[in-house]
Amino acid sequence: MAAAMAGTARKLLGTGQRVTGGMALAAIGYGLFANARLTVTVIVGACVGFYLIFALFKLFVTTAGRGHRMILTTPMRSSRVLPHYGVLLPVHHEANMLRRLVARVGRLDYPREKLHVYLLIEQDDEETLAAAAAMGLRVHGDGTTAQGPLSHVVVVVIPPGGPKTKPNAMNVAFPLVVADGCRYVTIYDAEDRPDPEQLLLAVATFRLARRDVVCLQAELVFWNDDTNWVSALYWVGYKVHFRHFLPGLARLGLPVPLGGTSNHFKVSVLQEVALPGGLVWDPHNLTEDADLGARLAAAGYRVDLLASVTLEEAPVSSRVVDKQQRRWKGGYLQTALVHSRRPIRTAGRMGVHRWLAFLLMTYGTPLTFLLNPLFLGLTVAWFATGSPVIVELFPAPIYYTATALLVIGNFGIMLELVQTTLVEAPRTQGRFRLLKYMFMAQVMWLWMSVSTYIAVFELAIGKRGWHKTPHGHAEDDDDAEVAIPQSRRPVVSSAVSGMP
Repeated sequence: MAAAMAGTARKLLGTGQRVTGGMALAAIGYGLFANARLTVTVIVGACVGFYLIFALFKLFVTTAGRGHRMILTTPMRSSRVLPHYGVLLPVHHEANMLRRLVARVGRLDYPREKLHVYLLIEQDDEETLAAAAAMGLRVHGDGTTAQGPLSHVVVVVIPPGGPKTKPNAMNVAFPLVVADGCRYVTIYDAEDRPDPEQLLLAVATFRLARRDVVCLQAELVFWNDDTNWVSALYWVGYKVHFRHFLPGLARLGLPVPLGGTSNHFKVSVLQEVALPGGLVWDPHNLTEDADLGARLAAAGYRVDLLASVTLEEAPVSSRVVDKQQRRWKGGYLQTALVHSRRPIRTAGRMGVHRWLAFLLMTYGTPLTFLLNPLFLGLTVAWFATGSPVIVELFPAPIYYTATALLVIGNFGIMLELVQTTLVEAPRTQGRFRLLKYMFMAQVMWLWMSVSTYIAVFELAIGKRGWHKTPHGHAEDDDDAEVAIPQSRRPVVSSAVSGMP
């Protein structure tokens, strides 16, 4: 099975990876000793070559996304034919968000007798447990009978012993999903505001989709886009990612790094691709969603987009961005390392081109943020000093390729950001005012580079802490509802995606 070959991210490097990495470092060390200038030139050329391949890959995928057609259908409303549906709500120190979260999930248009909502709370999270008790929510296994308007919501207390992570909590609850006869299951985060018809649309879409489509990813949209420059750049980044890049991956049949929330799965397939021990999600992986997307692809399944929207709260401070990026970039590296431990076997199961594309996404994304400040530093140093040593590191082919990537690549990314903002302007309210923030993108990318270096350091020293994103800081006191956009086919562009 695909799961058996993948394993978990509990151990960062496999034996083969340690040997290969040691040999590579030894070769670089010998090269630096024998001919330092030539060795550094080769390394610079390899990095520029990587930049070129990565940019062309994103351009190709984004262009393919232009022809992607989502399945547009009307929600199924007949209670008789609707299957049981599970909703996982992992929360951790989210007492301030609990009432809002339950209220929002309560607006889901689905027969209550077939809707099973699981609120996942750690045993030592006393504040959140107290908030759940104050709402009168039933705790699984306490012997009480479900009553009242929240009878479909059950609190699942996560016992101590395992890692205090979102995937571990979902693994604890998954057997309940199976026991309750759920055919489909989805995940929402504490700040999510899903389209009330999302579950109905997912059921209808699954019935019309190809048989090998086992996961539907709804679009994630930030509602607080105009809070400041941080939230504005996150908003446009998600637009590029969910409307430009993911449709291309889906159309090409490539592995899709899932969004971590608003993923709708077939329960039977999750059981099939589970890791040894029945773990559906890797409890040690910081991006368990990307890892699961790879295992689905390795098992021969596909992911498609759902014509529905979930509103989320964008980060509004650099501190929150740092925590989130450390988790995402570190998790991508974990996922890439897990799925390259047995390269021949994994490539055979997933397909060589799919496997290479997935590694390019998961290795390549953090690698670009590691390299960006280094090449920026070289550029600044050359302009400041005109050093011939720096010039010698860039022979003509490397120099012209790097220059083209610097000018055309950055222009393409900025064009993508501006174009996406302008395209959204007629459909929402006043997006033109966000344009001024797009020119802060370079600052954001440099900050993400710092976070990526910290993430690599933490992985290297074995620190695998869960950098939880705090929620509720941008919420209105009265939780005023933000209009959910109408479901529609994503607008796509052929420009290079700037989504980190």
